[in-house]
Amino acid sequence: MKELYTELERLEQNTKGDKSIIKTIKKEKSLFPFSAESSMLTYFLSIGEISFARYSQLNTEYAQRNKYLDLFDMAPRTYGQTWGEQHIRSLFPEFTKATKENLVEEYPDFDGEFDLWIDGIRVEVKACRANFEKGKGSLTSRAYLHSEANNAGFKYHYQQLKPSCCDVFIWIGTCRDELIYWVITSDELRSTGKLGPQHRNENTKVDGVEVFEGQVFMTEEDLAPYRVEEKDILTIVKQKGKSSK
Repeated sequence: MKELYTELERLEQNTKGDKSIIKTIKKEKSLFPFSAESSMLTYFLSIGEISFARYSQLNTEYAQRNKYLDLFDMAPRTYGQTWGEQHIRSLFPEFTKATKENLVEEYPDFDGEFDLWIDGIRVEVKACRANFEKGKGSLTSRAYLHSEANNAGFKYHYQQLKPSCCDVFIWIGTCRDELIYWVITSDELRSTGKLGPQHRNENTKVDGVEVFEGQVFMTEEDLAPYRVEEKDILTIVKQKGKSSK
């Protein structure tokens, strides 16, 4: 919101309008779909201090900066366990949702250990939202632009990772203006040296435990070798999945 607030402050400082009206607008309680910001812009538009073209430009720019902001409003479980998988399947319907019914012939021992299946490749989808972690307020109010996350060296956190249970991971990084994708095989994940024990699993990293469950904290610099464009996700998953077998 800071870009919009900067513009509103500029308009307020230079306005020839009625200061009492502006003061009243700023004190009004916001109720969706109206807001103090939209009321202020409407007022400046009504007195001719901004054109409709400028109003539309501000609206468009705001929408572009915040097109994924709604994902920061999702409950953690909905976002982490549901949205990511559904998003990938909406992009590439070729993926089969991994269920006992869907894989009864191809993978009869399936027990929920991965999310998607394609050409014999087991795929797990994880997502992480980039936000300013030390600030106060809601997750939405602390959501990073991609450039802000990168400049801050934000560490994407992916957890409940079980490399023995899948061949390829699709990781999604969510910023309020952009989605970033990485495709990494289980072997590549192990070789990063970043896979640490899952905090909730006391048996993680204990010799003899059949399934290792871990987590990573990685910056975009760490993840750079695995980054892919959205349109290439399916192709890279197939390439990496086949080579890893």
